[in-house]
Amino acid sequence: MKILGLGLDQTILDKDSALAQRAKEYGDLVEKYVVIVPAKSNQEIKLSDKVTVHGIKAGNKIFTLFAIYKLAKKVLKQKKFDVITAQDQYFLALLAYRLAKQFRNGLEVQVHGFEKFSGIRKKIAEFVLPKANVVRVVSQRLKRQLIKDFKVKENNIVVVPIYVDVHNDLPRMERQDGKFIFMTASRLVPVKNIIMQIEAVHKLTKEHDNVELWIFGQGPSKCKIKEQIKSLRLESRVKLKGWVDNLDKYYQQLDAFVLSSDAEGWGMVIVRAASFGLPIIMTDVGCAGEVINDQRSGLVVPVGDTEALHQAMKKIITDDNLRDKLSGGGRQAVQQLPNKEQTRQLYKQSWQQAAKK
Repeated sequence: MKILGLGLDQTILDKDSALAQRAKEYGDLVEKYVVIVPAKSNQEIKLSDKVTVHGIKAGNKIFTLFAIYKLAKKVLKQKKFDVITAQDQYFLALLAYRLAKQFRNGLEVQVHGFEKFSGIRKKIAEFVLPKANVVRVVSQRLKRQLIKDFKVKENNIVVVPIYVDVHNDLPRMERQDGKFIFMTASRLVPVKNIIMQIEAVHKLTKEHDNVELWIFGQGPSKCKIKEQIKSLRLESRVKLKGWVDNLDKYYQQLDAFVLSSDAEGWGMVIVRAASFGLPIIMTDVGCAGEVINDQRSGLVVPVGDTEALHQAMKKIITDDNLRDKLSGGGRQAVQQLPNKEQTRQLYKQSWQQAAKK
């Protein structure tokens, strides 16, 4: 089986990146795996005997998409591929649909969420998704949404949670500073709604003088977040920590993890944080209700409800028994997720289904 992937993540061109390592593992499942992504220059990287990545020099979006389409046609003319997989449900999916139709390939579209879901993107998703042979999603929540809103047939959907290593032997590290520190980690973009956390902390500081929030990440919302921190005079309580490649030492020693997104496909950081026993508070998005169940493996609050988040954070601070219960429940929940080999086989199953159809 030969797979052609159309992607957007340029980190796959770095042989040492996590994405490149995953691509090599996926290549072990098939005869050939070729990926095309935009890049700073035209390049071809051999990740293994089976995996090749083509970087296409990116200009504006239209020219980049045209260049990806042109190279994909060239690749498909040289060798017969079984499946084309698109790593989003918008413009790449439309390219993949046209190519699959022209070259008679199976079509898999990957859906990790519906960020920027409006205008022409919405029209493309509504057109392509019901026509894909397989739609691979990361959660049951997305599966239900595809069936309800896009009329995708249930047996055309394969659910494969994003694999996160949940097996670690790193012990909890107890601090002696008397503080209660919440943490969050994400891209700093509007959909993550970090402002909601800051406003909840502002309320908490009127009741508890030992509370802090540490924010890990970078992104275009950073300036707005800094302005909000300053306007609420929370410079000593809310810390912007920037991007950190490995958060393990923070998972080990901070007190609770918060996710306040307005929308989320899955929530890798939630799974990783729970594997360390951090109590989880999250909005009702992504893996909420599937991995993080309210009052059992975390606290789930309505999207955009600052007061509900404030109350959940207060419970975590004041209720030791609840904190212990959620810590153990979260750890147990993430241990039930597919392991690496099971995840690999689900990928293969999805490709086989697309090829067969």
